[in-house]
Amino acid sequence: MQFRSKFIAMTGVLMVSALPAIAADMPARPAYKAASVVAPAFNWTGFYLGLNGGFAFGAGDGDGGGIFGGTIGYNYQAPGSWIVFGIEGDAGWTNYGNSITATSGALTVTASAEAQAVATLRGRIGAAFDRSLVYVTGGGAWLRNEVSVSATAGGFTVGASDSQNHFGYAVGAGIEHAFAPNWSAKLEYIYLGLGSETYFSSIGGGIASGELNAHTIKAGVNYRF
Repeated sequence: MQFRSKFIAMTGVLMVSALPAIAADMPARPAYKAASVVAPAFNWTGFYLGLNGGFAFGAGDGDGGGIFGGTIGYNYQAPGSWIVFGIEGDAGWTNYGNSITATSGALTVTASAEAQAVATLRGRIGAAFDRSLVYVTGGGAWLRNEVSVSATAGGFTVGASDSQNHFGYAVGAGIEHAFAPNWSAKLEYIYLGLGSETYFSSIGGGIASGELNAHTIKAGVNYRF
């Protein structure tokens, strides 16, 4: 029994002393690294609706006014491509215009022109830098304009007004940034080149307005579906 006890004790000591060597010979435990998640690249494809507002100004002194309206459009960006194609329409209210007043003795004559509504339908092509889009745009434009004339003398005033539709073109450029998955904000410049129309055609052949042109700068926000 004494021999058996000594044998067991010696065996235990040998096993304990051999543990470091056994551990050194064991293969290293492989290190596991969490897989990185790569966010998908932003894509501009989809229909969108928005609101926009800004101001318009012309070449003449005092030509100016505000613009406020809505936007509807569609963008297409092929997967893996940085080119974005689109079509966009906007329409809204404006009071872009001017007025002049002339006085001769007791007679005062005032003539004014003020737009009432404006709309464009344009194509867009741009370069996407992930969530930012730089684009150029061009297409057709429409503007509803009113011309008014009044004369005052001796406390009496008479006047007349006439409204006409002007058609022409719209060209410009802008930048848009998607600040949320479905929301984007934009800043846009559009030049409106609108043709001449004849006002008061029933009075002596009418008065030709000449071309009606305007520079517009608008900011907007869009929601993409």
